[in-house]
Amino acid sequence: VLLSIIFLVEIAAAIAGYVFKDKGLWDAMRKYGEDKPSTEAVDELQKDFTCCGANNYTDWATIERFKVNNTVPRSCCRVNTTSCNVRPSPATVYEKVRTPPSWMKKNILVVAAVALGIAFFEILGIIFACCLMKG
Repeated sequence: VLLSIIFLVEIAAAIAGYVFKDKGLWDAMRKYGEDKPSTEAVDELQKDFTCCGANNYTDWATIERFKVNNTVPRSCCRVNTTSCNVRPSPATVYEKVRTPPSWMKKNILVVAAVALGIAFFEILGIIFACCLMKG
């Protein structure tokens, strides 16, 4: 019974992780400029993936401090100039989120395979536990 509960909790955690996958990024975007770790994390993410916002640069217009000034963070800029983040357009800032690089896709496959392997052994443990209870 305990193994079954653990297995169900793991499935629920995986589903919750998938459903709330963008929540952390949006929270960090809302704290941008107010919370140093959030600001640094968003800047690093946008520079590494050459992207701007959660979906595209217009996401920043939903955050009041950027909406008022019609700006985006400087980490969105294609070319680092003094005014590249003012009145953003696809010509001056990264337009949309890039797809994950190929190495990430390969690693996701490995992680999924390991997770399925662990799930297999957990189910096997549940089956053996049920057999022991009957015997």
